[in-house]
Amino acid sequence: MAKKQSKEKTPPALELKDILASIDLGAKDLWDQFTDEQKKCVNFFTLNRFVSSVGGSASREVQEHFVLAVNEYYNKNYFSVSKHPKLLWVLLCECALKNKRIVFHEYIRLKTNETKKLEFLKLLFPNRKTVDLELLAEINSDKELRELGQNHGLTDKEIEKYI
Repeated sequence: MAKKQSKEKTPPALELKDILASIDLGAKDLWDQFTDEQKKCVNFFTLNRFVSSVGGSASREVQEHFVLAVNEYYNKNYFSVSKHPKLLWVLLCECALKNKRIVFHEYIRLKTNETKKLEFLKLLFPNRKTVDLELLAEINSDKELRELGQNHGLTDKEIEKYI
C-alpha cells in the first residue's frame, strides 16, 4: 500500500514589489507574519537602496522625504541594530509617507570603478554594444584607457571623472 504523503503548503515567495508596497503602507506588524524562510529572503541592504530612491513622476518633496527619512531612521544607526531584523523592518516602515501612499522605488546602483570605466567607454563609443564595452573595460589598463581618451580629444580633467 502506498503511504499517504502529507503535502505541506509552502508559503509564497516574497516579491520585491510586494515588500516595497508593504513598507510604503507602513505595515510594521507584517514582519511577524512572515515565515522563517521568508524572513531569510529579505535583504535589508537591497531594501535600503530601493526605499531611499523614488523615481517616476514623484514630486521633489516625495523624493527628498525618502532620502532624508531613510538616512535619519534607518542608516543612522544601521550597524548598531543590524543584528535585529524586526527592528530594521520597523525602521524602514517608519520611512513611509504620512498618507501611506505606494510610490515607485528604483534601485540606486553603486558606482564602482568598473562602471565608471564602462561609462567612459560609452562616452567614447556611443554606438558600440555594452558587451563589447565591458570587454574593453576589462582588458585595458587605466593607462591605456587614459591614452584612448586623449586620442579622442578629452582633457585630463574629463578623463579623471571616469578613471
